[in-house]
Amino acid sequence: QIAFGQSKYYVDSLRENVTRGMRQKIRNGVWPLWAPLGYINNPITRGIDVDEKKALLIKKMFKVYSSGSYTLKEISEWCKKVNLKSNLDNDISPGQVQTTLQNIFYVGLMKYKGEIFEGTHKPLISRKLFDRVQEVLKERGKPQKIKHNFPFLGFMKCLCSAAITAEKKVKPS
Repeated sequence: QIAFGQSKYYVDSLRENVTRGMRQKIRNGVWPLWAPLGYINNPITRGIDVDEKKALLIKKMFKVYSSGSYTLKEISEWCKKVNLKSNLDNDISPGQVQTTLQNIFYVGLMKYKGEIFEGTHKPLISRKLFDRVQEVLKERGKPQKIKHNFPFLGFMKCLCSAAITAEKKVKPS
C-alpha cells in the first residue's frame, strides 16, 4: 500500500506539473498542443510556425467559403482537388472543414478550455474575413424545427444523466 501511495503521488504531481506548464504556456501566447491545419509545430523553438504551402490554401478556403456559394462538402472536394491534406496526411472531411472555418486560431487568438487568449503566432486571415465566414456558416446551418411544444422539455434528467424526453401519443380508434 505504501508503494502504491508513493506511485500515485508521483503520477498526480507529474500531472499537476504538466497542466501548470500548459497553462503558463497558453498565458504566454504559445499554443501548447498540436498545431492546426496551416501551421506546423517547431521542435526547436517549441512554438507554432506557418506552413507556407498549406497556409495559402487555408486562406483561399476561407475566401472561397465567405462568398456563400459553396457548401462544406464542395469545399472538402476542393481540398482533395488541390491536394490539401490534414496534418496526419488524410483527406479533409466536411466536418474538418467546418472545424477549420470556426477556429479562431487563424485570426491570432487561441481558445483553450473555454477561455480565449491572445497568441504570439502569425494570423493567417483578417478578423473581418473570419466574421464573414461565421455569418455564412450561420446562414447555411440547419435550424431545428420544433414539431411540438412540450412545457418541461429538457428540464429533467435521468440518474444516468440522459435527458428525459416527451412524445405525443395518438389512441387508435
